[in-house]
Amino acid sequence: MTMSKPSRLSKPGMSGLTLVEILVGLAVFSILAAVAAPSMLGLLEKRRVIAAAEEVSGILAYAKAETNSINAPLVVRFDPDPSRAMSCAAVTTSGAGFANKCRCYQDPAVICKGAVAELLRLYQLPGSYVGFEAAGTWAGAANQIRFSRDQMTIDTTGFHVDVVGKKYGYKLSVEVNTAGRVKICSPNGDMSGYAKCA
Repeated sequence: MTMSKPSRLSKPGMSGLTLVEILVGLAVFSILAAVAAPSMLGLLEKRRVIAAAEEVSGILAYAKAETNSINAPLVVRFDPDPSRAMSCAAVTTSGAGFANKCRCYQDPAVICKGAVAELLRLYQLPGSYVGFEAAGTWAGAANQIRFSRDQMTIDTTGFHVDVVGKKYGYKLSVEVNTAGRVKICSPNGDMSGYAKCA
């Protein structure tokens, strides 16, 4: 005589999820994910803008300090990439006659190829994330600022670099005053933790 054991699911009081319950759970999860995704992407862009603005601020402060250390003028370049594939900043020596052929959007090995200048520091990131827009009253070439030790000042007035997110338009401005002091501010006053630009 063969005895058969009852299956686990046939025991009284035991139950599992039905297909309908699983589908309802997936639908609720999908709705929550669809609602949360844009705010998460916006938060990610905001963090990228903040990180890029802090890096640009650090590069400008580095150039100001380094020109005092090496006793030679330094240039911080924000060359716009013609293909818009990259946003960049570079610190270079000024080269002969304060003009050079360096372009920060080029490959690091050839940024200053054929130029008298030397690359000291470089920051490059994909242009699809964040863009740099340098502005000011240029004393020399556009999109660059030159620091000189003997003057303890800069050669460009009203200089600032806007760091702008490409998808949602979050923006911070990195400003340099005539004494070479660097500060980060929010042009629209909508970035928490940063004062509104004057």
